Amino acid sequence: MKSIKITGARIHNLKDVDITIPKNKLTVATGISGSGKSSLMFDIVFEEGRKGYLQSLGIFPGLENERKFASIKGIGPTIAVKQSVVRQNNPRSTVGSKTNIFNLLALLYSSEGQVKCSECNKTIGQDRICAKCGHEEERLELGYFSYNNPNGMCMKCAGRGAYYHVNMEKLIANKNPTVRELFNFIGVTPGILRVLERNFKGYMDQPYLEIPDEIKEDVVNGHYVSNNSANQSFCLSRILQAKHKRGEYLNGLYEITLCSECHGYRIGEEARNILINDKHIGQVGKMTLDEAKTFFESALELNEITQFGKNLLNDILGKTNSLIASRLGHLSLYREMSSLSGGEIQRLFLNSHLESKLESLIYILDEPTVGLHESEKLELLQSIKALKDLGNTVIVVEHDRSTIEIAEHIIDIGPKAGIEGGEVIYQGDYAGLLKCDKSLTGQYLSGKAKMPVRMLKQNIDDSDIPRLVIRHAKTNNLKDISVAFPLGVLIGVSGISGSGKSSLISNTLTPLLKSYFRLDANKNNTNGEENEVDFEDESLLIETIAERLDGAENISGFAEVSQAPIGRNINSNPVTFTKIWDKIRRLFAEQPEAKRLNLTAGHFSFNSEGACRECHGSGRKAIFPEGSLKMYATCEKCKGKRYNNEALTVMYKGKNISEILDMQISEAIALFSDNDFIVRPLQIMERIGMGYIKLGQPTSTMSGGETQRLKLAKELGQQRKGNILYIMDEPTTGLSLYDTAQLIKLLDELIKSGNSVIVVEHNHEVLESCDWIVELGPEGGLKGGEIIAEGTPKDLVKNPKSLIGKYLTPTT
Repeated sequence: MKSIKITGARIHNLKDVDITIPKNKLTVATGISGSGKSSLMFDIVFEEGRKGYLQSLGIFPGLENERKFASIKGIGPTIAVKQSVVRQNNPRSTVGSKTNIFNLLALLYSSEGQVKCSECNKTIGQDRICAKCGHEEERLELGYFSYNNPNGMCMKCAGRGAYYHVNMEKLIANKNPTVRELFNFIGVTPGILRVLERNFKGYMDQPYLEIPDEIKEDVVNGHYVSNNSANQSFCLSRILQAKHKRGEYLNGLYEITLCSECHGYRIGEEARNILINDKHIGQVGKMTLDEAKTFFESALELNEITQFGKNLLNDILGKTNSLIASRLGHLSLYREMSSLSGGEIQRLFLNSHLESKLESLIYILDEPTVGLHESEKLELLQSIKALKDLGNTVIVVEHDRSTIEIAEHIIDIGPKAGIEGGEVIYQGDYAGLLKCDKSLTGQYLSGKAKMPVRMLKQNIDDSDIPRLVIRHAKTNNLKDISVAFPLGVLIGVSGISGSGKSSLISNTLTPLLKSYFRLDANKNNTNGEENEVDFEDESLLIETIAERLDGAENISGFAEVSQAPIGRNINSNPVTFTKIWDKIRRLFAEQPEAKRLNLTAGHFSFNSEGACRECHGSGRKAIFPEGSLKMYATCEKCKGKRYNNEALTVMYKGKNISEILDMQISEAIALFSDNDFIVRPLQIMERIGMGYIKLGQPTSTMSGGETQRLKLAKELGQQRKGNILYIMDEPTTGLSLYDTAQLIKLLDELIKSGNSVIVVEHNHEVLESCDWIVELGPEGGLKGGEIIAEGTPKDLVKNPKSLIGKYLTPTT
């Protein structure tokens, strides 16, 4: 068939939609956030494509009780590249491991590497027998060349190449402090101080340098205990590690140290003795891809490399050249995936699919331009076209103007979100979309609907506006920069992928602010020191390096609104996160039927007495149809409602507790209209474009943009007074042009209320609405980390060094 034909699509908010998607074309699905695009493309096209393929292999039984559509024809094997999949959190996952280059490299070193004879130090060839003394050296297995394998990793640093340590020289600093003074200096709570007094008894008020060595070791590194998540007693390293994991600035007291055993190469001594072209695998891992390319090319010319080795090298070179062509040559094979920018990750993932050269597949891409500078989108869009040109069908769920413009077919779902969406508003080409009055997307693209115009603050550069100033920042790739952020205004931070935006804001400004406001937090924290700290979770090897932060006294607090995931399981949802779930459960416990049955608020919790006994309140059961393949089927007993029958008999305004969780935020506002405590956060969520989200939707299934807006709603629901600095990381992620307009209005209200806002953004509509812009560059990685332009949007338009300026049309 030349198209995918779906009739009667009715999952979530889709209203019996009939749709035809052309094959071997680039189709863009667009529409208001929450209109039903993802339901159609991911929940139907992707899931049915995947299910059909697995059923053809005999490993996927029919699991769904719900009929999502009447019929579907023309579906084939489908691959989805979703934002939730793209996001990388494992610090042990590197560019080399993700691209499979490291596996090939390990095979190359295992089969082709040369070793020196342990008896006479002469270089031994492929046969591993020394020509001089006859000693035979054992060939190392593949695992010895992997920093993630117990055989191969350097045991001192566990394969990380570096580790954190307590900088005692800085803590003591030519003084002779007592043990108590050391702990007070790093800022422990009164509760922890009491524990330390019990542990160290008579030593607390003795000078640290004069106490016995074994007590010194206990003060710095503690001893093993099994009654906490750290498995470590309270000590300097544990307390500083907890502060580091919470993102506080530690001023060099807890710093990264290159491993003294492997010197940052991550691998053990055995593998470091195996060489190709005078380099061991760890040295190649630390090279940039540009440098590694030269190394691989020269290795191809070596006489001692066999044909098998040359074939491996050619495969490695092909992958390396492909990554360099995607403008990723500045990355090293050891670069941790979790440290990459959004744009770098998108290019890496698309590159892997292009490299596979597979055809006749259906690809569904979830907002691939997220995290990309305007100047970087052209290359990404060319990669998407190349994927289609291989003979594949490519469907892109996207709000980006430049992506919609190049689409061969456009599907607009709407007209609005949630119950007001779920219909096909338009199908056709770009020119037709601009003329479609029913389409909000078309209206914004054509200019009929416009972004709100803010009255931008004038003469910021010359005024006496207080400023927040970072002095001499050197975090990651920042090149000793000092940056002044004017307060009481909307500030945009821009720059291409990897230019240093996150290093400046998330890894420098936020830790400095956390450190500044730490003392107030500690006054209120009389017991805990490590709340919300997961000691088993390995953190990125990032150290905040800056001289100081000036001007923090000019704000009364700050709120970081990032895209980091909220909650890891199905039990975290919008009502639990915003703290209104307890109130809703108490309402149910107050109903006459609940009192008759002696039901408490706990009986309306899917984690407690109210849970379905079959699925324990999850509403689903895991099925493993084949090996490690894990899928879920709706619980047959509760039919996905999560509760037992007793809890479901109680009604509030005609709805049981399961139906409440299944309501969209916009519906719930009407139901709880007489309860201000519940309604207020829900109204904020609706205002920022989340009215379509269901109260019980697991936060683990939300996009980065939805997660961020939920955090913003929670912050705004607290109604904090005074000049709060709000820090937002690409808040337009997942937002349509219509929703972006609502966001700009909200940001303007925050400024008018006396707050300050910093947004890390690429979206030119938001940047045009900023009073001030700080732009980093000029490129990514080592070639970035500088301030290339700062000023008003008008200033950047006139500045020849600005990369974003050419895309801006200032509103005033």
